[in-house]
Amino acid sequence: MVFVGRDAELAALGERYAHAREGSSSTVLLGGEAGVGKTRLIAEFAAPLAGEALLLSGDCPQVGENGLAFAPFTAMLRRLLREIGVARFLRLLPRGEPGELGRLLPLLGRPAGDGDPALTRARLFEEFLTLFESLAEERPLVIVAEDVHWSDRSSRELLDFLIRNQQAAAAFLLVVTYRSDHLHRTHPLRPVLAEWDRRPWTTRMDLGRLGRGEVVRQLRGLLGGEPAPAVIEDVFRRSEGNPLFVEALSARAGAPVPASIRDLLITSLDGLPRETRRVVHAAAVGGARISHALLRTVTGLDDAALTDALRPAVSANLLLIEEEVYAFRHTLIQEVLHDDVLPGERGHLHLRYAEALETDPELAPLGRAAYESALHWHAAKRHPARTLAAARRAAAEAAASLAHAEHLHLLLRVLELWDQAPDPATSKADVLDEAIGAAIAAGENSTAVQLVETALSAGADPARAGWLIAHRGELRHLLGVPGDLDDLREAARLSLGEQPARATVLNLLAHRLLTVPLEEEGRVAAREALEAARAAGDARAEVIATVNLTYARARAGDLDAQLPHLLDAQATALRIGDQGALLHAYRCEADVLQGTGRYAEAAEAARQGLAAATRSGLGRTAGPIHAGNLAEALIALGRWDEAAEIVEHALRVTPTPSLSAYLMVLAGTIALARGDLGAAEHAAAHAREVFTRGTSYAQDHLLLVRLEVDLRKAQGRAADAAHLVEEALSSGRTSPRYLWPVIEAGASLPVPGLPGTAAALPVIGPVQEAHRLACTAETGQPDLWPCVAAVWGDLRQPYPQALALLRAAEHAAEAGDRSAASSHLAAAAREADRLRAGPLSTRIERLARLARIPLVARDETGPAEGRCFGLTPRERDVLRLLADGRTNRQIAEELFISVKTAGAHVSNILAKLGVRSRVQAATAAHRHELI
Repeated sequence: MVFVGRDAELAALGERYAHAREGSSSTVLLGGEAGVGKTRLIAEFAAPLAGEALLLSGDCPQVGENGLAFAPFTAMLRRLLREIGVARFLRLLPRGEPGELGRLLPLLGRPAGDGDPALTRARLFEEFLTLFESLAEERPLVIVAEDVHWSDRSSRELLDFLIRNQQAAAAFLLVVTYRSDHLHRTHPLRPVLAEWDRRPWTTRMDLGRLGRGEVVRQLRGLLGGEPAPAVIEDVFRRSEGNPLFVEALSARAGAPVPASIRDLLITSLDGLPRETRRVVHAAAVGGARISHALLRTVTGLDDAALTDALRPAVSANLLLIEEEVYAFRHTLIQEVLHDDVLPGERGHLHLRYAEALETDPELAPLGRAAYESALHWHAAKRHPARTLAAARRAAAEAAASLAHAEHLHLLLRVLELWDQAPDPATSKADVLDEAIGAAIAAGENSTAVQLVETALSAGADPARAGWLIAHRGELRHLLGVPGDLDDLREAARLSLGEQPARATVLNLLAHRLLTVPLEEEGRVAAREALEAARAAGDARAEVIATVNLTYARARAGDLDAQLPHLLDAQATALRIGDQGALLHAYRCEADVLQGTGRYAEAAEAARQGLAAATRSGLGRTAGPIHAGNLAEALIALGRWDEAAEIVEHALRVTPTPSLSAYLMVLAGTIALARGDLGAAEHAAAHAREVFTRGTSYAQDHLLLVRLEVDLRKAQGRAADAAHLVEEALSSGRTSPRYLWPVIEAGASLPVPGLPGTAAALPVIGPVQEAHRLACTAETGQPDLWPCVAAVWGDLRQPYPQALALLRAAEHAAEAGDRSAASSHLAAAAREADRLRAGPLSTRIERLARLARIPLVARDETGPAEGRCFGLTPRERDVLRLLADGRTNRQIAEELFISVKTAGAHVSNILAKLGVRSRVQAATAAHRHELI
């Protein structure tokens, strides 16, 4: 096809590629109708890059209603393996092992065991991104996923993961093509495209039809000369500027033209031999690409006869030859030919394909035989028993490949066929249970609830009923539907005795109760779960129960006695290889340490959780949870710049909505303290929208309320702030840990019932005591402010300490004690300056002016800092890793910051040390004892 009229689009793609080369990842969403030239545009864009960039491409074949699981990415992996070989391929992966990628490339060996479906799927996605990052560090990388309108859901979810994480990864260009005319109102790609298009690094490009002048230029190239005016008029009118139709019409200049433009694409078939037409129609039923061996089997022809039959179709440019595969020149041609086959003949051909693939799976591309066989059996609409058996085999393959949505779809087909041809090798109840698990793994929570209801209505013994109701409880929580706790309580009641599932059900209940929190009931459930796990010999359930129970007891004030149990649980989880349990234990350790004011230890536990998540290939998936714990501890310690970097990076990997909202609250807290009221308002509004949309618990809601109250006070909206506090006090959320900060923030406001609530609320640990003391000082005992400042100082919380020092200075000034006021103000000013807490500095300076108290010059560079060349604590962390020989990407992974941020720190370090290279920086670090 002659290529014309796409200069602007080529330039836009070139610009995006240049940005990727410079370190800024981007995605291009390239849409257009069939035949408009999307594939050709990509080819023209890629041609000059040969030898410079690595191009990985894969298409989504039109296979069945739901597409072929991970089809474009499996194609990319196979091509990459052919190009670089197995040894180099493995060197690009973490630990030099295929990991979960082996599920899509059986040649490399599948990993042993399945593990938690959510974790293994997340690990697979992260391994893809790590592979692409490794490739992009070697040379520019362009990834192309074509015909995504035919994509399976698993491929769309992987694309979504890649796009969401692009800004936090090494730079590469991702191009996604799709047919815009294929996207009907309910097409599953439509909402996904809209979501992708909202990303700032995404460009949406709609490839339109050619104008009249461009059609003339295309005709000149096709005809080898100037076309006659009548030909130009006729071709432009009938093609409406579609390049594929222009080409088809130009080939019939002066000849009769079919009434249908789609029929025009296959008019060349009419003049071909009858046997050729029969074979080409058989190929069209098989798909857009079909191997010589499979077509030979289906048609019953030998190699020579098949070659003779297909040669005229290749000469007529209907088919292309790609190694041992025949491919239709354009998928639109295959579609037209497929529709041209009569229904009876089509059913017979599907049956031939199904039998051929079932007899010899090697006739299909590696890993596709079971799925394609199931599709053909289904399309043939004959032999329900064999159709069901084929769907079962394909479902097992989908499960092994972590294609959860496709696994569910195939199991639903099995259930539809069950009454016609039940499988004697299993029971319908087992299939239902498997389908429930697949629906949960796929995130199809409403479907999972329906399947649970179906299973319960069919009758179940108490143990199975309890397990099903526990599933429903978890699903109701995820859907934000009331009744989740009632279901879990009922499930625990039904799971009596020494049933294997009892410990797991009780763990679910304990976790939910402690999250609400309902502390006492949660501790009881956790204790019963531990007993049940030990009785059943279930090591994993025992680890989870131990963590839950020790977590509950530690929150009640028994931290020192419980920490050894948490450490034992971590060691057990590591020994049995249970990454989910290990990460859960680290989360709980960081949380309880944070709650009792041991922030440095909490930060260390969070770092260990981050390291464990990274080691297990879950840095981007599980990492943001631990990053939130780390950032919260760093905020308390006054290390706001580090916390802001971590939160920014965690948000870039786009965690779940609730976690994203929590991270936004942390970001808003720093922004407000530094005077950026707009950013704080944006963060609070985002979190409020998320938390009111679904189920939120005390730690989510009350953290947000504290931010909103402080924000409204800073905006001069005291009445609104008081209303927020009053709502929080009447909400029924009575967690002392999260309610005390709200009470303290509301102590300066006229809030009905606040003194009574404060008097009745328990105080557990030094942090809550500090909040209570601040509340007391605010509500009538201002002489306590120096004590409040001292308590916050002992807890190493510089910001609330500085606030308390300011209040102490105000009280001292009012009492005429200028010496005490001056001392308090000087100490508060030092901390405010170090934190860059602008509004607090302004308040300090205002009081100093009003009280006529001079503030001494505040020199932040002491002798120790001078010896450190002005390096910040974060830059010293980076320098330590740089001196250890880490790359920017490895530094970013270790500190949970973006690669760009790591690079910026390295540049700053080199400048401050006055050196030009990383080796010189490492030498200087050791010489000056900076690490």
